Amino acid sequence: MGPAGGSVGHHVSQDPAAQMNTFRSYVTMLADPSAKDENKLKAAQALSEDLEAIVASPQYPSFLEHAMKIFIKILSEGDPLFISEYNIQQLRKLILEMIHRLPSNEHLKVYLRPILTLMFRLLETDNEENVMVCLRIIIELHKTFRPQFSPEIQQFLQFVKNMYRDLPGHLNKIFEPRTPITISDLSEVNVDALLQETFTKAPILTEKKRQDGTSIVYNIIPRAVMSLKVLTELPIIVVLMFQLYKQQVFLDVADFIPLIMTTIVLQPYAQHRDHESFNKEVFVDLIAAQIKTLSFLAYILKIYQDVVAQHSPELVQGMLTLLTLCPNEVAHLRKELLIATKHSCLGTEKP
Repeated sequence: MGPAGGSVGHHVSQDPAAQMNTFRSYVTMLADPSAKDENKLKAAQALSEDLEAIVASPQYPSFLEHAMKIFIKILSEGDPLFISEYNIQQLRKLILEMIHRLPSNEHLKVYLRPILTLMFRLLETDNEENVMVCLRIIIELHKTFRPQFSPEIQQFLQFVKNMYRDLPGHLNKIFEPRTPITISDLSEVNVDALLQETFTKAPILTEKKRQDGTSIVYNIIPRAVMSLKVLTELPIIVVLMFQLYKQQVFLDVADFIPLIMTTIVLQPYAQHRDHESFNKEVFVDLIAAQIKTLSFLAYILKIYQDVVAQHSPELVQGMLTLLTLCPNEVAHLRKELLIATKHSCLGTEKP
């Protein structure tokens, strides 16, 4: 059935034209205020499942026009949510994933500017899970289409700088021992207050039980601006922007160097590291963000050699700290760290 029916039917046996009409009706349902959230999610799942068939259809351009308007409307007008089990959060994430899966061709190029404007905006407001997809979209679209420089690029670089600036102030909270959140009902949770000290996805235990007797658990997702996972992905995009818009961002990128130096020397307090509830997973996220940051420095080092030279003691301290603290079990990170350290050392050598 279409949107009026409020449910998602099976469509495999339909002829191609009817099938595309069904898919269009699913897209329409996503923006229908009278449709249940659960049915909207099912409609999006059906679209996602058959996305390749949709893209291959001769009617794809008209479908894309219809879908993109609604996708952008939902993502821009709907409020970000921070509980991963909410249907609308799953819907938002699925829409982003579908946008990411769309082929980067001339059909998509028509929507390049509105998509990028939206993606850059969501970085500042949405949650970690959704923004991780936004970042992949930003990378893909910039690599493929090399859009003209826009003020959004500078705003993005400012966003990244702010994340680096804020990190030292968050470090203590990130590693403070936490007691699991247990409540009788999700309505008791002040999500906004909780987000102020959420840096990684965390469970919220409820006293409600499923039929099998297990407790119902929700997960709170950090805001992207507080997320170490997001921070880990940002340096590669800054490098991409530098490659594409070197002239326009040259001074902006120079501003990163002192921030990089501050970032690579950060470490949790010893009392946090020694605590029995020390979160090793979050620690690895921090190390990963620091190593990606060092790799970024290694990339730009020769171009900004004089600026880097002013910070050489911090650079050495940061590399030694990371080599000491990076856990052996994350071999891929240790390898990347060794490569970044080598390039940083070579880059700072006097000719």
